[in-house]
Amino acid sequence: MKLYTKAGWLDVPHVAEVADRNNISIIIIIGKRQIGKTYGVLQYMLDTQKHFILLRSVMAEMDMLKHNVANPFDAIKGYENRVVFESETQYTANIMWLDVSEEGDKKINIGMLSALSAVGRVRGINGRQFSDIVYDEFIPESHLLKVRNGGDAFLNMYTTIAGNREIEGEKPLRVWLLANSNNLDNDILNALNITNVVEKMSLRGEESRILKDRGIMVILPDSQQITEKRKKGALYRAIGGNSKFSQMAYENAFAYNDYTDVGAKPLQEYKPLISVGGSFTIYLHKSDKILYVCDMVDANARHKYSQSDYDRMKFARDYPEVKAAYLRGRFTFQNMTVKNAFLDYLDLL
Repeated sequence: MKLYTKAGWLDVPHVAEVADRNNISIIIIIGKRQIGKTYGVLQYMLDTQKHFILLRSVMAEMDMLKHNVANPFDAIKGYENRVVFESETQYTANIMWLDVSEEGDKKINIGMLSALSAVGRVRGINGRQFSDIVYDEFIPESHLLKVRNGGDAFLNMYTTIAGNREIEGEKPLRVWLLANSNNLDNDILNALNITNVVEKMSLRGEESRILKDRGIMVILPDSQQITEKRKKGALYRAIGGNSKFSQMAYENAFAYNDYTDVGAKPLQEYKPLISVGGSFTIYLHKSDKILYVCDMVDANARHKYSQSDYDRMKFARDYPEVKAAYLRGRFTFQNMTVKNAFLDYLDLL
């Protein structure tokens, strides 16, 4: 799949063309910083005259844009000072196109700005008018607030905006999920059951994958042409290539995830100890005290727990030594997806 323009930027129109051919409704783009993700997708929205929603995670991010501070459209060549935000409600703003002509200036509504944390509070949204949702920075940086139960919030938001269009023979609502490679532990990736796919792609250096049967496309762009130019800049020269920030921004690595205790083990050497329904099983090595967690839910496990709040508390009460064993480094995990599920269950994230 052709991912880049001749200049090395992400080729969003081609990505959209491939998505159209394969009936893709969810496009996930996670990549290095400043290789044309947000710029390219917003330019595509304007060039093709889409009526779209620009979505951020929390209201603090949205409020800044509502006041036209750091307006992302001003960075797009040919559209400077042509797209502005006008506050509509506490939770939304209209995206307005400034049409300048000899007959007089007028503003045309081309979309809506909102935050995932706020969508559930907005009543009476006519979602059928929107063809696309552009969710920018859906994986928040480590110092920013996350949306509580963000996965459920995203799925509910999609259902509300999509409405009955597919039942009535219309095209599905398309979502563009854009982010830097900050952290694999993300509620939306988990809700879409795609975290493991993203992890495998990242480890293999795979830049694109189309899951046609699921209507999902995953792109992990790694434009070396742009990267080499970025590495000549002042920031890279100042901090070098060994920091977590550098690995995320310049190498497209999920550097904020600790892989030191991640690696598949031969399951025949272990016996099932604790099974957590729909998520993972903790195994104990047959000859030593090493513990291993994998995504197989083993029916032969000695003890079984569900994902309910009650069982989470019961697990913590029954097995306080599990958390202590993890902190002492006695655990190995099949992959990062399983590790994150384990840490979340033990409230260690």
